[in-house]
Amino acid sequence: MPRVCFIVNPVAGHGRALAEWKQIEPLAAQLGDYCVKFTQGPRHGTALAREAVQEGYDRVVSMGGDGTLNDVGNGLMGSRAALAVIPAGTGNDWVRTARLPRDPVEGCRMAFQGRVARIDVGLAHGHRYFFNGAGFGFDAEVCDRIRSYGPRFRKLSYLRGVFDTLFRFTGVPVDVEIDDQRVHLSRVLLLEVGNGRYFGGGMQIFPGADFADGLFEIAWGENLGRLELLRLVSQIYSGKHVGHPKVRMMQGRKVTASSPEKVVFQLDGDVAGHLPVTFEIIPQALDVVLPTA
Repeated sequence: MPRVCFIVNPVAGHGRALAEWKQIEPLAAQLGDYCVKFTQGPRHGTALAREAVQEGYDRVVSMGGDGTLNDVGNGLMGSRAALAVIPAGTGNDWVRTARLPRDPVEGCRMAFQGRVARIDVGLAHGHRYFFNGAGFGFDAEVCDRIRSYGPRFRKLSYLRGVFDTLFRFTGVPVDVEIDDQRVHLSRVLLLEVGNGRYFGGGMQIFPGADFADGLFEIAWGENLGRLELLRLVSQIYSGKHVGHPKVRMMQGRKVTASSPEKVVFQLDGDVAGHLPVTFEIIPQALDVVLPTA
């Protein structure tokens, strides 16, 4: 039986992660050798994951949202420890593609008994690894605005961020190179680079994404009006945006983007910096724990 370390973000999901950990801890004690570590702030999960690797744990569990997963995953890169995830955040987009159980009891059993598979990982050069996706434009602007709201608006922050961005963000000029293909986008509303299928709390932007095919899915929308963008967002949840005349979709291994304007980009839902940036797929880079077939 593998040795399992649980890394819990106690504030994730407005306290849901901590409550679920208290629920499953007796089961973890029954299932095998385990420990628990609690994050105390941003990026602490990375340090805790590295600590767990040094202590010889075979599997490290992220209990939180996509941000916690990003922190823990970054701490596991370069090791043979496998990442397991019990979703307890607000977005939980990565787990939708992986089809992980939402029930924490099932997730705890999977952490000990699930199968291990190898997946691709994205790298933002000079920054961090990412596991679900990255991008700039509308989604990154929403993330940037949410950071400025503070805890008072936490429960409604995403919705507020979407509407604030919708009425203030009109697009930016960007030069993009995808592998050997160069594209100038005069007014891009958003550009997404994905390893997973879902973004933004369930929007199925990449219906055909595969964690282990060695390729990014890439999509962008250009010269969209506000009403067009609203309609497009409603279509993305079901994947019906594919084929939209103002949406371009392709695959690639490396994406470089720059802009004459100050443009933020996000990694797994957290603002990480400003353009220019290069995203690159690292094939078969991380072990993850998945449900048994």
